[in-house]
Amino acid sequence: MKMYNPKTGMDSLVVAPISQANARQRAGRAGRTGPGKCYRLYTEQAYRCEMLPVAVPEIQRTNLENTVLLLKAMGVNDMLNFDFMDPPPVQTLINALESLYELGALDDEGLLTRLGRKMAEFPMEPQLSKMLLASVDLKCSDEIITIVSMLSVQNVFYRPKVRTRENENTRAMRLGNRASLRAQKLCGTAGRIPWYMRRYGSLCRSSKS
Repeated sequence: MKMYNPKTGMDSLVVAPISQANARQRAGRAGRTGPGKCYRLYTEQAYRCEMLPVAVPEIQRTNLENTVLLLKAMGVNDMLNFDFMDPPPVQTLINALESLYELGALDDEGLLTRLGRKMAEFPMEPQLSKMLLASVDLKCSDEIITIVSMLSVQNVFYRPKVRTRENENTRAMRLGNRASLRAQKLCGTAGRIPWYMRRYGSLCRSSKS
């Protein structure tokens, strides 16, 4: 599950139990088209003590920069008093407003700027939309479009998961370490963005040959 930490301002993937509502819904699938049985792979105590009654709404556990930007573009200016169906944490909203201000999308009064209105037209994170807009003035749109496209997809490096059986554990860790070393070697000290550009250039050249 993707979780946003308002204290660090970062997203992370957290392994968490499903909710009790999800468990009941999954049990219903066992008898959707006919009689069936549902076998639980957890104890009743785990169901009652470790699972939340319902899942945490996505708006309460994700970064809201893009959401706030879109609401501002729709004319909603008072975010802290807006009637959300599931109110997000106040600190998450404050972080989003501060980030948009630093990007130049909001002015000193918290209103949308001309730049912010242009950024809201792009279906992507505000940092990436500002990169695209700034690239026009810097005359590097081709390169930035490539970078933004590659940053918008999942990590291209695959790291095998560590398996539970002990005889496979060492092998999985070795493969994972090898994948990490290979990624570091490919990216070098300049980071992954220059590497993305080099790989994209190689693909373009190979497709023409």
